[in-house]
Amino acid sequence: MTARINRLSGTEWQEWGNLLLSQHYGPADYQKIPDKQKGDAGLEGFSISKGHAYQSYGCEEPISTKDRYAKQRIKMTNDIEKFIKNNTIFQKILGSIKISRWALFVPYFDSKDIVQHASKMTEKVLEKRLSYVADDFRVVVLDEQAFQTERDKLIRITDDSISVAVDPVTMQEVTRWANQNNEKTTTLEDKIGRLYSLNTIEKKKEFRDRVLKWFLEGQELLNALRKFPDTYEKIIHAKSHRENYLASLCISEDGISSKIFSGAKSDILSTFSREVRELSPLNSDTLAHEALSDWLLRCPLDFPEIA
Repeated sequence: MTARINRLSGTEWQEWGNLLLSQHYGPADYQKIPDKQKGDAGLEGFSISKGHAYQSYGCEEPISTKDRYAKQRIKMTNDIEKFIKNNTIFQKILGSIKISRWALFVPYFDSKDIVQHASKMTEKVLEKRLSYVADDFRVVVLDEQAFQTERDKLIRITDDSISVAVDPVTMQEVTRWANQNNEKTTTLEDKIGRLYSLNTIEKKKEFRDRVLKWFLEGQELLNALRKFPDTYEKIIHAKSHRENYLASLCISEDGISSKIFSGAKSDILSTFSREVRELSPLNSDTLAHEALSDWLLRCPLDFPEIA
């Protein structure tokens, strides 16, 4: 069972990218290039009127800035080589269209080095004087924020209902996960120790196991919802947005930890109910508890010391 939340990657990110780009340019202007037979030849799709070409790439997260840059750099280099090498294929695909922008489309990037590498790849392409490349050609890197308007349209509230059944997590699975993730379990136990309402060892252990069950069941649900890219992105966006405001909940004047916990729970459940309306109430509740458990296992949600 997955032990962390990932953004879309691989094929799922490519599918999401094609949805965003089709929304941006229009379905009759953005042409997707299928890759079921011999690969995509270095392109995911292109705009007919603008001459903008895209290659989507979402690496597995979480990773460091250095590793993310390395993976994005390798992807860009390899696909630019395909873009140059497969000139006969592109002449047939593009016809009279000249490509002015070749974009590596990623969930996000956080290194200036990938922009510098894009400049080097620009020079490499221009040196070849390809018939399907415009004089003002440029290799660029774009992330999801570049298409925020299109993204908001795609994750708008809909009337479609999604209900996913999740098998209950067993105590054996909880124990196994706790043993394999000692650092996170220790962090959780330290926070639980500051919940004044849990005044016995038995109550603390019972609550710890309950939190881990929330986490594992929520992870299973999230994994199932990856089949619905629009909804999955809504959930990740809503959770990330509320996480940014958790710090204020952890600064309590009276230091009552239970109020912090109940406030965070109420807040995230309300956010899911409002922003991801297509989810069933049971699924929203499961995801709200997953968010709480994830925040407790990491650092976003913490409790003050008992006075």
